Amino acid sequence: MITVTRLLADTWALLKSEADLIGRIAAPFVFLPAFAVRLLADPLPPLPSSREQVVIEAWFNSVTIWGQANAGWYLLADAVGVYGLATLALLLTDSARPDVGAALGRAARLSPRFLLASILVAIPVGLGMWLLILPGLYARARLIAALPALAAEQPLGAARSLARSVAMTRGAGWALFGAVVTLFLLQWLAISPLAPLDAWLRDPAHLNPVVLALVDAGLAAVSALHHVAILLLGVVAYRRLASNGI
Repeated sequence: MITVTRLLADTWALLKSEADLIGRIAAPFVFLPAFAVRLLADPLPPLPSSREQVVIEAWFNSVTIWGQANAGWYLLADAVGVYGLATLALLLTDSARPDVGAALGRAARLSPRFLLASILVAIPVGLGMWLLILPGLYARARLIAALPALAAEQPLGAARSLARSVAMTRGAGWALFGAVVTLFLLQWLAISPLAPLDAWLRDPAHLNPVVLALVDAGLAAVSALHHVAILLLGVVAYRRLASNGI
């Protein structure tokens, strides 16, 4: 039976057993791009707390200005991160356990599919997070197996990988939702003291480049660990559900 506790325990066990492999892939491809973009680019303007039209229009204008100067760097960092996660998904779902070099090459060839799948997942998750947070986390739970399925069931396409995840997680959605919420809360607890400090240090009156770099490294590390944890949860869910013939 799939439960929140079992899912989290299996995710932790997978992280411990594959820590060396995960570190060798996640450090250069997930953490470093996120860290570099925090150092080199301005942060995205935060979502407004008000839904009034004037406030939304002002925020949209600020995002447009930000995007002209910074969006390319963030998109590049995200693309490299997806490539790293795709490599991990291939390594952790292939029973033949290819070596890292082979997995990197295969991930490069399949990058368009993984990028498209990541974008398709991000759309409902992002909309749900913006509306009320919990719908976004539930969408994340139901789509958690999309990247593992894409890695394990070639030649599965990007859109079909999402449909595959929804079908696989039917009946296990609430357990996965609980696990996703737990990981989200852990990320939030880690970021909560760092994000305000980052904003404070970016004020010219408080600017300290060394401390800011350390804080940005912490934020990038938390983000990278969360992305890896979500992927591992998806791998665990995929393995369990696939072994049950789903």
